Amino acid sequence: MNRLNKMTSIALALVITASVAVAAPFTFGVISDTQDTAGTGTNTVATNIIAAVNQQFIAKGVSFVVQPGDLTDTGSATSLQTRLNANAPLTAAGIAFYGLRGNHESDAASQTFFQANYIPSSSGGVAVSVAPFDNTSYSVTYNGTKIVLLDYNTSINTSLMDSATAWTGAQLGVADHTQAFVFHHKNLLGQNHKDNQFGSGNDSNPAQQNAFISTLQNNGVRYDISGHDHMDHRSMVTSPDGQSKVQELICASDSTKYYAASSGFSTRETVYSDQQDKIGYYTFTVDGPRVTGRYYATDHLANGDISANPTWTLMETFGYSTNGKQFTVARGASYSAVSDAISGAGFLGTTAHLGGTNTLTATAEGARAEADDVNTGWTPAASGMRSDVLTLWGLANALGSTTTDAYALTMSYIPGTISPVIEHQNDDGSWTALASVDNLDGTVSASGLSF
Repeated sequence: MNRLNKMTSIALALVITASVAVAAPFTFGVISDTQDTAGTGTNTVATNIIAAVNQQFIAKGVSFVVQPGDLTDTGSATSLQTRLNANAPLTAAGIAFYGLRGNHESDAASQTFFQANYIPSSSGGVAVSVAPFDNTSYSVTYNGTKIVLLDYNTSINTSLMDSATAWTGAQLGVADHTQAFVFHHKNLLGQNHKDNQFGSGNDSNPAQQNAFISTLQNNGVRYDISGHDHMDHRSMVTSPDGQSKVQELICASDSTKYYAASSGFSTRETVYSDQQDKIGYYTFTVDGPRVTGRYYATDHLANGDISANPTWTLMETFGYSTNGKQFTVARGASYSAVSDAISGAGFLGTTAHLGGTNTLTATAEGARAEADDVNTGWTPAASGMRSDVLTLWGLANALGSTTTDAYALTMSYIPGTISPVIEHQNDDGSWTALASVDNLDGTVSASGLSF
């Protein structure tokens, strides 16, 4: 039903050398829906799962963690405090936590507790802005990246959605960030649940959907991230008027309960990946114009809890760059539409073209053939390189796989006295030469590539 999007960096070089990062990268984590319904946690909070995921976040050196709602199962003050207490290892490691309410914390008492105990203050280079329309939604700006967190009230009271969209647009319109992510609990288009951010069904309040999705697209938001469905699901969502798009990520369960998708799927989404019945978490690495997301998953016990020593598998790598392009390639379609170029200050000036075929066979519920989400991005050439560095996200052929489809690549280069070779950057940062052919026209080609 699913597949991995492999990230790879490719350049033409005379020497093996690392690429130059345009800014110091950092990573943040995402955990979702931490209700305990099995009685194995504490005060209806899945504390065992939280502890295991927190260990992963600490090991990966994340700067902060976000949770898009359903912090507890009951929403009581005791359970909300228990969820905060579970963050003690993160706090000790200097990792901030930014949470949201979900439908399990929907009453006025939980909102009051949340406002007093969960919303952070600006400090230490982190800027926090609280929304005046509900005093519960807020944004956080860290190291040139902004996250907008919309409270659950925008879902249960859609009269607030117009204010939420306007405030979100105002936050995203401030020139204090280069990357932005939007979080809320309910989905844009749910898989199990059909109630969503805009009402009770896929097409509820279309004008509000049009306004919200266009606001995200017009302000450069690539990922709208939610919980609620307790499964991993990534897709491209189109607004009801067909004028705007944004990629939706529904997060895997960190609860002791797991949902299956149910019928009633919208034709306004194109599915990229889908996995159910797993415990999962996410990391996002921001490196200048480039963002790389990673989804990790593990099996759960029969009672829904996590094992004492879980084995985590990297299931999918996906991403984008603000200086690249995004391509949706359908099952069986050619990669020949994937073509990009970079030029301007700091770049040598490079073009790249792909060939090959998308062999992905994954199918989501409702007999929906999954498509491939291919993205390009560019980094300036380092010393000794004769092209700029191309990063590709996508092309993979199975969820959890470390290999991609076989594909062909043609790149331009700056001519010299020695024929160039295409090199692939390995996970450890080193470079490996690939078999390639100089076309004697300022381009070099390699075919049958698979990583």
